[in-house]
Amino acid sequence: MRFVRTAIASLLLASVLPLVLTVDGILAASYPLSPSDSAVQAALDYLRGQQSSDGDIGGFGNSAFVCMAVAAAGENPDLWVNGGPSLVDYLKAGPADMSGEFNMGTFLSRMVLAAVAAGESPSAFGSWSGAHLGVTVTDGDYLGALKSLHNGTQFLQDLTGDPDSAETLNDDFWGVRALIVAGESPSSALVQSAVQFIIDNQEADGGWTWGTASHTWYMPDSSDVDNTAAALVALCLAGQDGVSVADGLTFLSGSQDAGGGFTSIWTGVNVQSTAWAVDAIAAGGGDPTGADWTPVASTPIDYLLAQQESDGSFSGMVRSTADVLLSLLGPGGGIRAARARPVSVGGEALVVDGVSLLAVPVALCAGLLTALWIASPSFRRIMRRKSCSRTRSAL
Repeated sequence: MRFVRTAIASLLLASVLPLVLTVDGILAASYPLSPSDSAVQAALDYLRGQQSSDGDIGGFGNSAFVCMAVAAAGENPDLWVNGGPSLVDYLKAGPADMSGEFNMGTFLSRMVLAAVAAGESPSAFGSWSGAHLGVTVTDGDYLGALKSLHNGTQFLQDLTGDPDSAETLNDDFWGVRALIVAGESPSSALVQSAVQFIIDNQEADGGWTWGTASHTWYMPDSSDVDNTAAALVALCLAGQDGVSVADGLTFLSGSQDAGGGFTSIWTGVNVQSTAWAVDAIAAGGGDPTGADWTPVASTPIDYLLAQQESDGSFSGMVRSTADVLLSLLGPGGGIRAARARPVSVGGEALVVDGVSLLAVPVALCAGLLTALWIASPSFRRIMRRKSCSRTRSAL
C-alpha cells in the first residue's frame, strides 16, 4: 500500500509541478512588453543608429512617431542626440518643407501627440510658424491649429474650400486621439461630435476606410485594418464601448491571418497593420495574446516578434519599427492616460483583485496538500485532529 500511496503522490506532484512552471511563465507576462525586454532594446538601438546629426530620425513625420515610441519605452527623447540637436529640438524647429503634407488634420494631430510624448505643451511646441492648405500655425500652437479645423461636426482635412475636405475620416480618427491625449475631455462637444461622425460613417462590414461614401475617390468595400484600428482607438479613448466598437473588432478578427498577423487590403499581412490592430484590441480592453486573437497557435504579438530583423528593426524601416514599439509596449499604443494599464497575467489582462491574484497559489497549496494526504498516514492523522478541533470550536 505504501508503494501505491507513493506512486499516486508522485503522479499528483507531477501534475502540480507544471502548474508551478506555468505560474513562473505567467509572472513573466509577454504583453505588454517591458521596456527592458531585449526586443524593445534592440528596436531602440536600431532607431538610435538612424539618427542624423540634426536630430532627425527617418524624416520629420517619422521622427514624431519615434518620439512617441521613445517616450513609451520610458526614455527621454530630449536625451536622444547624435552630436547636435536632440530629437525633440529637431521637432520643435518645425518642418522645413510642407509640400508632402496633404492632410493638415493628420499632420497637426501627429505634432500634438509628439509634443505630449515629449512632455511639452502642444500649444507652444517650439516657435515654428507657417501656413499650409489654408491652415496657420503660430509659435508652435499645433493644438490651436488642429481645433481650427473642426467645423462643429468633424475635422476638415484642410481649409482650402475643397468639398472633399469634409469627406475624409482619417483626420477625425487622429484628431480625436490627439485632443484627448492633450487633455480635452472625452465628453466635450468637440470630441463627441467627431466621434458621432466616425460612427455614422462606419461601413456595413463593421470596418472603416479613409473617407466617407461621399468622397470623390471613395471605393465600395474598401474597409481596411489600418483605418479600422485607428477609428477604434479614437472611439475607445472617447469612452465608446457599444455596437460600433464590437462590429469594428469583429471586422479586425475577420482580417487576421492564421499566423497571428493582420492582412491589409493594400499590402497583405504586414507588421504595421498588425501593430495598429494590437493598439485597437488593447484600447478596447482586450488581450491580444488571448484565445480570441489566437487563430491557430500564434498571437499577434508572436507574429510581430517573429518579424524583428537582426538589426533590431521591423521591416527595416523607421516608421514600422516605431509603430511596433508603441504596440508592444501597449495598451493602446503607449497612450498612458487613455486607460489604466491592466496587470497582464498569462496573456490575460486582469483587474488587480485579491481573488485573481490568490487563485493560483490556492490551487498549488490544494494540490500539494492532496499529495501529502495520500502519501503520508501520519499527516492525515494530524489533519484529522485539527479538523475535529475546529469543528468543536465552531459549536
